[in-house]
Amino acid sequence: MDSHVNVVVEGEAGSLARLASVLECLMQAPPAGELDEACELAWRGRLPGWLVSQFASEASAAESRAWLNGWRRASAAKRAEMEDEAGWELLDWLYWFSSDNEFWHLIDFSRSKDREMVVLLATADDCTPMKAIEWLVEKSGAEITSIDRRGDYL
Repeated sequence: MDSHVNVVVEGEAGSLARLASVLECLMQAPPAGELDEACELAWRGRLPGWLVSQFASEASAAESRAWLNGWRRASAAKRAEMEDEAGWELLDWLYWFSSDNEFWHLIDFSRSKDREMVVLLATADDCTPMKAIEWLVEKSGAEITSIDRRGDYL
């Protein structure tokens, strides 16, 4: 991956601690191999309970098809709304932190100030999908204040 992105996050100490606990877990042993039921069970045990409770229940095949059919007919604005309402299923979210993700990899994070953290991603190009990181930051109780795509390290 040729460039880096600094995701600057602000929040209370507790929010940043929650975020750090998940990032540490993901960096220590990133999801690898088959993202299947065994993987999901293992990660439900590894991730903090406050985060696990935020994932959407796995949809049945019929529910997934119905949702996708509605999404395909929706406007761009409605699609974004539908995606936000649906939430993340655990395995779909884990994909973005796995070695199979060709868009970015989590490299590091650091507390830069009292209420600020910087998350470093290695990225393949300038067009980097960030929804999985954005969701994690939001669920931790913090907020992204800037995304620096210049490629400078922390």
